[in-house]
Amino acid sequence: MIICYWKTLNPSESTSPDKLKLKGIIFDLDSTLIQAEIDFVEMKQHMIALLEKYGHPSGTLSPTSQTTVQIMENAQQEWVQQKKPEHECDKLLAQIEQIMNEGELAAIGNLTEIEGTREAIKKLKDLGLKLAILTRSHHAYAVQALDKLAISDQFDLILGRDETPEPKPYKGAIDHTVKLMNLTVDDVAMIGDHQIDRDSAINSGCLFIGVATGRRGLKSWKNETAPEHYLPSVAELPEYLVALGLI
Repeated sequence: MIICYWKTLNPSESTSPDKLKLKGIIFDLDSTLIQAEIDFVEMKQHMIALLEKYGHPSGTLSPTSQTTVQIMENAQQEWVQQKKPEHECDKLLAQIEQIMNEGELAAIGNLTEIEGTREAIKKLKDLGLKLAILTRSHHAYAVQALDKLAISDQFDLILGRDETPEPKPYKGAIDHTVKLMNLTVDDVAMIGDHQIDRDSAINSGCLFIGVATGRRGLKSWKNETAPEHYLPSVAELPEYLVALGLI
């Protein structure tokens, strides 16, 4: 028997069954529902080159060991220290956003469905669950990706980059999402392929279910340790939730 634990409670105490009924599911997008050939390293290289061109200390940012969010957090901290004028910061932010958008949208043509995604999403929607996308990619990219799979109409909410007060993995990402879904963190599960998604769920206190479709395999997870709830892919999610008594 598998026992689920809510992160807001003491992990030594199981949650009562009446509190485990889900009303909504929040999904990551890339490598959770779709596979897209986005060259994130190249994207970050362009971001770093632009930042260094406008005064960021050379060699202090990494396209391989830092996420885009971490790169921009470091950049903004440096701008504060340099007392960079606000209009210059806004101009740089716009140029960075353009770099990221172009890299993502270029991948739309070759993206593919992770096998079983469409069927799983439709099953969950037919069960009456509210469904949301929470991604650090651009909103237009997310919509176009879901349109390509012909499932964008299955989602009640699609949130992309800069559409939450804080990005994943910070608490504000899921908190804002559930608020817009008219639910609470106790009502939802977060589904994702990466430690960032897992940390986001932990920080907000909702259930997390990992999927093994991330490009880095177990290296996607802290200490290469898979989450407590871990599935081969989203295809298995409806049956898994039923088996746990969550829906």
